[in-house]
Amino acid sequence: MGFYQIFILLSLMALTILVLVISRNVKKEMNSMQCMMITMFFSMNTGLTMGILFGAVFRGNLFFSTIAACIIGGIIGLLIGSNFGVLSALEGVMTGLMSSMMGAMLGEMINENESITLVRIFLFLSISTIFLFAILPRKIGKENIQSKLGFFQPILIGAVITLYFLGGVTFAEKQIKIKELSIHNNHAHTLTEEHRTISSRDIIIEVEDMKYSLTEIVLEKGQQVNLILNNQDIVEHDIEVEIPIVNEDSQIEHRHSGENNLIHLHAKSKDTQKINFTPTEIGAFQFICTVPGHKESGMVGKIIVK
Repeated sequence: MGFYQIFILLSLMALTILVLVISRNVKKEMNSMQCMMITMFFSMNTGLTMGILFGAVFRGNLFFSTIAACIIGGIIGLLIGSNFGVLSALEGVMTGLMSSMMGAMLGEMINENESITLVRIFLFLSISTIFLFAILPRKIGKENIQSKLGFFQPILIGAVITLYFLGGVTFAEKQIKIKELSIHNNHAHTLTEEHRTISSRDIIIEVEDMKYSLTEIVLEKGQQVNLILNNQDIVEHDIEVEIPIVNEDSQIEHRHSGENNLIHLHAKSKDTQKINFTPTEIGAFQFICTVPGHKESGMVGKIIVK
């Protein structure tokens, strides 16, 4: 995990503690329906935020990202719901589990830029839970009253959230772009120094009956590669591998934009797609089909760079 992921996790921890403290102070002034609504709203949005974040970080290992997100999401739901009673605690746990599971699957399927956008949206909704405490009517005895801070409380909360997003979240997101730019420049510099003389190579991978025709590909560092995916199945397939490269074809439609170390080639049924790249580091790198269930069916392989 990088700075951005740690920043989001710490933000969710701090937010959970804040919501926990507020809920303990105001629970006697709220009815059971309001308590369950706050529990569900907070658990769902934090679970989705956590799931998408983990799904994007551990892409290719959906089982681990789902388990990790569900554990944290369930704990958060339990902590918040337990303030309001047994039913709210059960509501929080189940909502946290389900939303974390859905978030992990979503984070697995989308690219990094899209995951950052969704994390920002659901993180904002999670923080908006504080607004519920401010705007929901409170009940003391037989009288309904508004928040003690009155009209200015939502405005003050909105200002704090705005500063948080413009300052902290935006700064954390920029760290990802700075890191990607540094990696790209280092790879380009490495290739310039080595004066590539290795001839290019065409690699054709056909998919039929849920199987790759090649499961082990041996390349040389600095060798230009034209990777072709020929899908003969009746369902869509793709190839995704994290490998240090310089991308030679930035116009490929199905490639995840903004990820210089990630090759993602997607082909619909009876379709062929290709991408050009040059590996810049030696090592072994696993490629998979990211369509849900296909990796588990055996659609995996390995690229070996010597």
